[in-house]
Amino acid sequence: MKSYKLTDPSPTNARWLKKSYIDEQPPVEPSKPSGPFRTVFKESEGDLLLFVPRNEISRTINSLTGRYGYSHLAVDCGEIDVPSGRRVMLEVTMGLGVHYAFQDEYDKRPFVRIPLRESGMDVQKFCECVHAKVGEKFDNLEAVTLGILDNPARQICSDLATVCLPEEMRAKIARYHKRAVIHPRSAVRDVMRGSKLRLFMSPNGFAEFLGAPRGRELKGPDELAHPHVHEESHAEFFPKLWKLGDTFFTSAWLIMKRR
Repeated sequence: MKSYKLTDPSPTNARWLKKSYIDEQPPVEPSKPSGPFRTVFKESEGDLLLFVPRNEISRTINSLTGRYGYSHLAVDCGEIDVPSGRRVMLEVTMGLGVHYAFQDEYDKRPFVRIPLRESGMDVQKFCECVHAKVGEKFDNLEAVTLGILDNPARQICSDLATVCLPEEMRAKIARYHKRAVIHPRSAVRDVMRGSKLRLFMSPNGFAEFLGAPRGRELKGPDELAHPHVHEESHAEFFPKLWKLGDTFFTSAWLIMKRR
């Protein structure tokens, strides 16, 4: 795979960033946790937090990645901000890159909590990987191309979790994507040199793969959904036909939108 040199947003590429459907709206809670951070809720270590759209841009993100009902992802490693005692999460946003944020920073925005430890994952190792990403910058090119191109040294919201998944789970997601068990636009899979898999997952891809309820079914913030990964099989005919048709029309719309 080619390597791409990325730069921070500039006037020359600003128009492309506007067409990448990045949600730049600031959160309701403007302050950020200062740390230090301490693990208190071990039972929540490795939980995925998937947020529903909150404005027109995030609704477009949802539409472009499978229409399952989600547009943002964060990771809960069971930590609190010691000075305030408030629960924190790790997320990626355009201005701040990978950083800590308060879990209630989006106020009443509905989100679902999926405990990855119930899938058999080593969540301690998963969180160690996520922590190692803190401070990395936002990946402008990956956002613009919806996962087709990426810089491994930068991240977007769902990438924070994808790159830290065990290879066995990443391979399983790739098989589900190939068979259209999950929506074709919800993930991007690419075999790199040496047969190593590069995988991009949107929040919708995670939600569908892990069997979360659709975003429109959520009533408020922090709703628990136990992970339920279906047995490996080909997608049923009519759902697969709808996903393929939706992929075609969404791709055509995106091409027209960028002209």
